[in-house]
Amino acid sequence: MAAENKPKVAAKKILVSIIIVFVAVAFVGSFAYRYISRGSSDSSLAIINGEPIAVGSDSLFANLSRQYFEEEKQRNEEGVSEDKNRELMRRALDTVIQRTLILQYAEREGIRVGRDAVLTRIVEKGYYAAEGKKFDEHRYNNTPQYMRDRIFKSEEEQLIIAMFIDDFITTPKVSDMEVELFYRFVEFGKKIDYVFIRYDDIPEEKLKAFYEENPRLFERARASHILIRDSEQKAEDIYIQLSEDPERFEEIARAESEDTTAEEGGDLGWFYRKDMVAEFSEAAFALKAGEISTPVKTVFGYHIIKALDDPETPSYDDALFRIRQEYVAEYREAVEKETSEKSKNLLTSIINDPDSFDKQAELAGFRTQRTDFITVDGRYILNEERTLPLFDIMNIPSLVDIVISTETGKTGGPVKSSDGEILFRVVEEKTFDQSEFEKAQDYIAQTYTNLKENYLFNDWYMSALRKSKIVDNFNSFFNESG
Repeated sequence: MAAENKPKVAAKKILVSIIIVFVAVAFVGSFAYRYISRGSSDSSLAIINGEPIAVGSDSLFANLSRQYFEEEKQRNEEGVSEDKNRELMRRALDTVIQRTLILQYAEREGIRVGRDAVLTRIVEKGYYAAEGKKFDEHRYNNTPQYMRDRIFKSEEEQLIIAMFIDDFITTPKVSDMEVELFYRFVEFGKKIDYVFIRYDDIPEEKLKAFYEENPRLFERARASHILIRDSEQKAEDIYIQLSEDPERFEEIARAESEDTTAEEGGDLGWFYRKDMVAEFSEAAFALKAGEISTPVKTVFGYHIIKALDDPETPSYDDALFRIRQEYVAEYREAVEKETSEKSKNLLTSIINDPDSFDKQAELAGFRTQRTDFITVDGRYILNEERTLPLFDIMNIPSLVDIVISTETGKTGGPVKSSDGEILFRVVEEKTFDQSEFEKAQDYIAQTYTNLKENYLFNDWYMSALRKSKIVDNFNSFFNESG
């Protein structure tokens, strides 16, 4: 199935479930990197038909973990718990497995893409663009060879996956009746009043005592760094240059650092000890403002660190969000037990007086909030004024199923999340509106068609899983590393 002569390379919309974008690795960040730093760089998270899935900081798994973490952090202003991040890492591995199976299939079936097509795509996407031109030879020549190779491989694989989808998935036909039934299904929803009983709703005296007893947990440093991934000698040479002229740190970071912070002169901003791998934190927190460390080896490479300020401990009020996070992490079992007792007592009060949901919540010290209509795919979890999403319930898949299955006027829950427990009462159902359907009919038809295409792909994927030999080391790897 040679592809160089085929005009269609990515004629179809790539399935939502397949991630094919190139994602740059960042140094600072998620629990995923702390896990990775504890494990062997030679370990494999999985083996797919004999092909190992790597876990190192430059791996696709690490890239996707970082992407999912950042997306989750933007959705959840209160941060990402370790349990949630582990769930995101599982999702990242599943995506890598799916991608690997597609590429292995393409290899067996002879789905190929020519070098010229890949280079054309790279130029079109502006990897080496400069002002006024799509391709700048100087920029290309100054891009490290390993980075050029990664870009080429990523774009080549994206084209192959796009061609696989284009060739394998045929557009299904849908009837008017199917479209209306689908609309009735996806637009059906229920509105709820709910209370969220949070794990981090801790008495102030306990939080203050925890803050005072654990000063190292809340000490912050502000630093810049230069990362050299593979060459210890290069890192040593840069350190010697900086020893002779410390003022050049930002300039050299922009020119030589192999981290995404290079454009900012290596500035990492303020961070807590646990935000970085142990070796990095130990070195950074030992520096005073203006001091530069000798090269520090971590799983990411060799870091030359410059302290931008003296380490400091923020006040209780300034560190309150972090204090809550660390307290819950330290006393997870106890806070979950206390939260369950609170939700149990509130639920008992409501059951004894079913029409007093708001009153009983208020008596127990909780604020009631109302959503907009929650549909079967959870799209309309907004407040009643249709302004901002209610983030505390946006990412709890089980909540939607329980809400839809609960009768109007009835109470549901407790529904557990990584941050607490939810009790709710269904207050209204959404009914079918013919005029709304007619306005949305074309869009719904296209959505339903795309859904059928996804089902076709899913059938292939499940078949590929059954036929493949897969060794999944996710649980054992992180149990050992955690």
